[in-house]
Amino acid sequence: MTVSGNLESFAGKPVVDFKAAGDISDFGVVTPRLRCEYDSNHALRDLLATMLDAPGAASTSALVFGLWAENGETYEVSPAAAIEMLVAKKDKLPAINALFFGDITSEENEISWIEQGEYAAIWSAFPRLEQFWVRGGNNLRLGAINHQRLDTLVVQTGGMSRSLVREALAANAPIRHFELWLGADDYGADSSVEDFADLFAGKLFPALETLALRNSEYSDAIATALAASPLLDRIKTLDLSMGTLTDEGARALATSGRLGGLETLDISHHYVSSEGLALLRGATPNLVADDLQEADEWDGKTQYYVAVGE
Repeated sequence: MTVSGNLESFAGKPVVDFKAAGDISDFGVVTPRLRCEYDSNHALRDLLATMLDAPGAASTSALVFGLWAENGETYEVSPAAAIEMLVAKKDKLPAINALFFGDITSEENEISWIEQGEYAAIWSAFPRLEQFWVRGGNNLRLGAINHQRLDTLVVQTGGMSRSLVREALAANAPIRHFELWLGADDYGADSSVEDFADLFAGKLFPALETLALRNSEYSDAIATALAASPLLDRIKTLDLSMGTLTDEGARALATSGRLGGLETLDISHHYVSSEGLALLRGATPNLVADDLQEADEWDGKTQYYVAVGE
């Protein structure tokens, strides 16, 4: 699996590319997307400056940033200049409540090649922010998240560092939707289930409704830990999709006696047998289990793969 398409909608509004003045007549009804084009002479910072000066731009409530290198080589260029300008010009965007940095497809740049930036200044600059989404983990820094309104935090990577996992978990915000794409160790993932001990103990995010620990090489360990976690008694959605869940993790969840309250359990892209799926379906009527995978045998070992790595 790869990230094959750009966003069509975000924060409840259609995404519309902004390339020049006049492209968007009503910023209040769409989500503008700023992105460089191959062989373009316009940097992302230039596009942002043009948009900020456009009539009606102040009504923008959600903003998406796509490819940020004029030559298309986002693995060499970070969004730092655009982040700096966005923060400096925050007063021109008083209505912002949703941001997405990295709407970049695999054709434009593989997820693990995306060079990211430092977002610490975002949290105080945009006090109305409710959603923050970011794709790509190279040199990504969330900083200390202290926010009164942020309820959705999504970090998508092909390989997430332990330090980044810990930054996300340290968020001091009313998080309802917490989503991490943990990725493969070949692409920098070095976290473990132990890093989530406080979360699984119920010490974090008291308003949490959706827990999405996706694209993980240790889905079974996550499932086993969650089977004994008080989180299962209060969240509405558990998403372990895109990972390596097998019968081991499925059995732990199914026998926990705690799945009946879930509105959705998503394990899509999994390695669970028909017997394991039957156990899960008996424990919850709300199972999503698309995209069954087959393990590989390599060098005498059984190999399981996440959906998104490179």
